[in-house]
Amino acid sequence: MSDIFHEVEEDLRRERMKKAWDRYGIYVLGAAVLIVLVTAGWRGYEAWRVSSERAAGETYIEVLDQVQGAGTESTAQALEQYADSAPAGYAMLAKFRAATAFADLGNTDQAVTLLNEIADERDNLAIYRDLARIRLAQIYLNNSDPSSAKAAIGPIAQDAGNAYTLTAQELMGLAAYMENNVPEARRWFTSLQDAALSTQAAKQRARLMLALLTQISGAGDTASAGESAAQETN
Repeated sequence: MSDIFHEVEEDLRRERMKKAWDRYGIYVLGAAVLIVLVTAGWRGYEAWRVSSERAAGETYIEVLDQVQGAGTESTAQALEQYADSAPAGYAMLAKFRAATAFADLGNTDQAVTLLNEIADERDNLAIYRDLARIRLAQIYLNNSDPSSAKAAIGPIAQDAGNAYTLTAQELMGLAAYMENNVPEARRWFTSLQDAALSTQAAKQRARLMLALLTQISGAGDTASAGESAAQETN
């Protein structure tokens, strides 16, 4: 008797499954096909991405080989043109190299443009954006533009956790020195000299600059005293 009930139960189960399949089977098949297509598409995209990056890397090396030591405007332009169509990482590297090449050739406007593009690109890692700002400050100082240099790296110099803080502080000190702002220059170089993480070379440069600032300040005080004495004599 129990076997009859068991067979009836099995028949009812198969009937329910058949009805469910008739109603939802097309959706199950569609979902399975979609999973296969998505998986295949993702694998295809990954293969394309790896292939594209490998090709971009090979092209970058070829460009570097072509411009190595050439030192002409066309070599810098070649790097810039490569950056226009390269993947983000290689494009950033090419812009750094092109900016250096343009700066060496005296075309600082184009160098500044490229470095600003790197600094302003939010997809670039912060450490690379800050490095671009450091390089900008160096170019500005080389072109006797201390105010622009300070604007580029001021926040970095104030950020104790930034990887380029000490470099920025040294550049800020040089900018203040170029502006004849002795107190500000002394403040930056003193900070650099006293920083626990400063290298010995950086500390030595800071001490030299502080000694120079002391001489300048002393010479200024002597000149002021001489002027005052001359006025009293007259």
